[in-house]
Amino acid sequence: MIENALEIVARADVNERVVVLGAHAEKIRAVIKPARGNWRVVMNSAWEEGHASSIRAGLSALAPNIDAAIFINADQPFLTPQVIDALIQRYRATDAPIVRAMYAGKPASPALFAREFFSALDALKGEEGGRAIIAQNAEKVERVAFEDARLGMDVDTLEEYERARIENGY
Repeated sequence: MIENALEIVARADVNERVVVLGAHAEKIRAVIKPARGNWRVVMNSAWEEGHASSIRAGLSALAPNIDAAIFINADQPFLTPQVIDALIQRYRATDAPIVRAMYAGKPASPALFAREFFSALDALKGEEGGRAIIAQNAEKVERVAFEDARLGMDVDTLEEYERARIENGY
């Protein structure tokens, strides 16, 4: 799943690629091949504190000229580079400070956050992600709709992965 996530990002039209590693970092580092793209690998030594610590680590690694960030999780096996590209295109077209993906009418990852929200993201704690920031700033959110619900599917267990793989013909 990690190799799949790396491949998705490598094929997306992004300016910078940051991989945040925490648990099992050395095993994961072995699959990050330079041929897939220019990666900046960041160690999140506070990974046990939760998801928010990975967001902070990723933000701290971004170059100062980066004006927005998209956070993807490795647990979305059907995500495509086209989803990432569509978020970026909507951001460029609208200047909306938050752009979120909607799959078959339901919101899910990834989401794009403009630099104006980096301090709010940096203040997240524990397992918090950007969901609360999106909810508090609903009037600033632009949405990109995708018909295929599979694109937003995340899998958290081996059983969910196997079921998703089988149900989707993989």
